[in-house]
Amino acid sequence: MDWLEDSIFPLPFLDDPYTLTEEIARYDWWPQTQNQIQSPTIADVAPPAAVNPKAITPKSELPKKRKFQSNPPAAQRRRTGNEGHNEKKTHGGVTGGSREARWAEQLLNPLAAAIESGNISRAQHLLYVLQELASPTGDPNHRLAFYGLQALTHCLSGGYAKAEPKGFRSALIKFHEVSPWFALPNCLANAAIVSASAGAKRLHVVDAGVSHGVQWPTMLEALTRRPGGPPSMVKLTVVDAGSNGPFGSAPEGYDFGPQLMRYAKSIEVDLIVERGEMVERRRGGDEERVVVCAQFRAGRAGLGFLRAVRGIEPDLVVLSEGEEEGEGEGLGFGRRAEVMWRFLESTSAAFKGRECEERRVMEGEAARVLEERREGGRERWKEKMEGLGFREEVFGEEVVEAGRALLRKYDGNWEMTCGSEGRVGLWWKGQAVSFCSLWKPVRYKTAAVAAAGYGNGVRHY
Repeated sequence: MDWLEDSIFPLPFLDDPYTLTEEIARYDWWPQTQNQIQSPTIADVAPPAAVNPKAITPKSELPKKRKFQSNPPAAQRRRTGNEGHNEKKTHGGVTGGSREARWAEQLLNPLAAAIESGNISRAQHLLYVLQELASPTGDPNHRLAFYGLQALTHCLSGGYAKAEPKGFRSALIKFHEVSPWFALPNCLANAAIVSASAGAKRLHVVDAGVSHGVQWPTMLEALTRRPGGPPSMVKLTVVDAGSNGPFGSAPEGYDFGPQLMRYAKSIEVDLIVERGEMVERRRGGDEERVVVCAQFRAGRAGLGFLRAVRGIEPDLVVLSEGEEEGEGEGLGFGRRAEVMWRFLESTSAAFKGRECEERRVMEGEAARVLEERREGGRERWKEKMEGLGFREEVFGEEVVEAGRALLRKYDGNWEMTCGSEGRVGLWWKGQAVSFCSLWKPVRYKTAAVAAAGYGNGVRHY
């Protein structure tokens, strides 16, 4: 019988599965210290003389006033049952905002097409209209117009790269408090890791995620509540593979390792944090568990990274990815704009419309998705993982309950689905946002093999 399913034990942190406890929040574990034409920039486009924006914009592209629902109808409930991803359920109220109300996309998509086709005159007109309407504040339409315009004119700035380390950490924590965008996948990953560690004296977690340390204090605290106490040794290896995409890289000067180890010491957990490209597997028998936590970065890291993961023979792989991945040639601008709309709309609800620096940092970083072109999708991930010798596992009921308990704390438009094959999905207003899945090697090899391009260089703290 599979050890993960057999060794599930009641998780005492289910009552508060992800929210940082007051003790954790106060503990100082953070240091103080090719288009066919050349894309025109905003500065290059002078407003046409005596031009009325409505006169140059086709009717289908005219901005329309967005109508918000402050109180969604009672029919808008979360999906938290065992429902397949392909099963469409009736969902009350708006599903991701009506197309007519989402005027920003009706301007940005034709602009992207005009730039691609070399229609300079049309591109200039649309740039002028968007320049008049775009704003980094206001409702999601104005924000999407702002970030979309920056992306199409190659002027994106802000996000993590421009943040100070202190402001960066503050933005991460605040976003986890108000939105489940990353908090739910992290909660599921933490609960699965704690369950997988049952009976093991040593735990080794390979961090290829986007939490930048914020995920791990909660997991460490949960480990102290295991029957028999925490493992005698916990190692966290932070890898850089895939960190070049949105949310993947931290600003210069941010390093959570030393402070996280001090926090672990305060709760009597023996923690080692190291950084490296990939780790060499040195199995300690059945007393050690090795878990790879790949959160929203495996797609950018490429197939070589997944081969390297298979080579180290992990006991478990936690794989989370966005549902934005397209098929075939990759994700077009219109699909990317739709992803950004969901982020901006849900973030507006999360912050209750309030402007703050934390919101600006997160939205600025999310806008980088508008520049990406990559392919994927749930079925493609299934093909990749099975082709590398993994099989998909089902989340334990305690883990699923942890996710359900967490989601109740957020806006009522968030939903959680449980697919028939085991993966758990996060949805916003009836539209899929991301999925989290568990994988195990089909069979073990006799020796660990590192894939080409991934070394074993490790830096210890």
